[in-house]
Amino acid sequence: MMDQLSPPVDRLAYIGRDVSLAQPGEKLSVFVDRANAVGGLVRDGFLSATAVSEKLWQTARAHNLVGSPGSELEEHITNVIEGAVALADEDEPPMPAGPDDYGGHSASTAPSDQSPLALVTPQQWKGVELEPMRWLATHRVPADDVTILSGDGGLGKTTVALQLGVSVARNLGDWLGTTTLSGPVIFFSAEEPESEMRRRLDRVARKRGIEPEQIEHLYFHFAEPDKALLGISTPAGTIAPTATFQALARSVTDVRPALLIVDSVAAVFGGNQNDRVQARTFVSMFRRLAREAGCAIVLLDHPSLSGMNSGTGRGGNMDWSNVVRSRLYLRTVEEEEAAFRELEVVKSNYGPAGEKVRLRWEDGSFVLKTVQSTPQQAATFAKIDDLFLKLLDKRTAQGRRVYPTKGSGYAPSVFAIDPDAAGITPKALATSMERLFSERKIVTIEEGPPSKRVTRIARAEVSKDG
Repeated sequence: MMDQLSPPVDRLAYIGRDVSLAQPGEKLSVFVDRANAVGGLVRDGFLSATAVSEKLWQTARAHNLVGSPGSELEEHITNVIEGAVALADEDEPPMPAGPDDYGGHSASTAPSDQSPLALVTPQQWKGVELEPMRWLATHRVPADDVTILSGDGGLGKTTVALQLGVSVARNLGDWLGTTTLSGPVIFFSAEEPESEMRRRLDRVARKRGIEPEQIEHLYFHFAEPDKALLGISTPAGTIAPTATFQALARSVTDVRPALLIVDSVAAVFGGNQNDRVQARTFVSMFRRLAREAGCAIVLLDHPSLSGMNSGTGRGGNMDWSNVVRSRLYLRTVEEEEAAFRELEVVKSNYGPAGEKVRLRWEDGSFVLKTVQSTPQQAATFAKIDDLFLKLLDKRTAQGRRVYPTKGSGYAPSVFAIDPDAAGITPKALATSMERLFSERKIVTIEEGPPSKRVTRIARAEVSKDG
């Protein structure tokens, strides 16, 4: 990649090389970054605007970054190149001589028409019921916010996300060892073509014992390359929503999904991934959409080289991680017998971080990696599973609900203190609960008004009867 100490002419020559070396989904981001870099050399007088413009257009066309005539992508590339070769005295104001030149006011003269900030005190919360934390996927994906799922290309993050979408849309209640809410799902795909997604969905659905056509509330959009950008850079250095984002937002308003999946950041972000302001404004677009629509949003992303080497899975600068409330990382783990995947919760503002689950590939999907049990272990597991179901039936008959998330009414903790538990520990019952979810012997049911939804556990065969 371009060395900051390289001669100006060499740095111009490196643009095409750097874009060529970038992953397919990252070429646009690398192009924007390199254009911004050589733009500084134009303004400093080291390179001519004409030479830089010609080189940038040559590179953009060579790597199919321009799009069709009149498309948003062509407009974006035009803005990037024009911004790179613009001279400072043409589009930049003179340096400010004092505070008044910033257009602001001194501390002693606040503007008369400016309203004060809206302030709130804890006394105003008295008597207002505290809303419970809502998770789309317990302790992994918050229900009304943005989560980034990162992983190197080819590791299977699209399939992992698709498995989550199927679980939510089909009300299966579980996803790779955790519980999920249910509701419609929108999957915005800017990387995988429709034919490939159909093959993946077929494998994922059949692994769960269902036909793809039975998943009525899973909606896909396959974006054309020149209409995939959801946010593009502005002259002010921020990210602005595109017409495609506005159309997506209208679809979210119409469908009211529980989950929106966007695959991937590299294909839909038309800015510089290393720019902290652009990273924040881009994610903020989705956070606003998540809160307005009441849905979880999962953005799939590729980690940077430093993110892979450090094991953090970060892409771009730190603000990609800082601005989201939850971040998951899918990596490869080498073991003696084979290579597995590991899904880690590397950040969670609302719950415990550090959870790691080992996954193995089976019949076109990921499943939890478990050690094969002996006949004696299998018999013990079956006994505990039967006990879990017996205690669930007992509580249901008493009209006393139990829940899959830790807190008041957490099923394993409640069952462990029951007189019929015979000393079985909460940990063993929690493991049993995950087995029963995976085997679809138990499911989750949402209850309550829209603003106070809670999720309880029920037997699968009686879930429709409540």
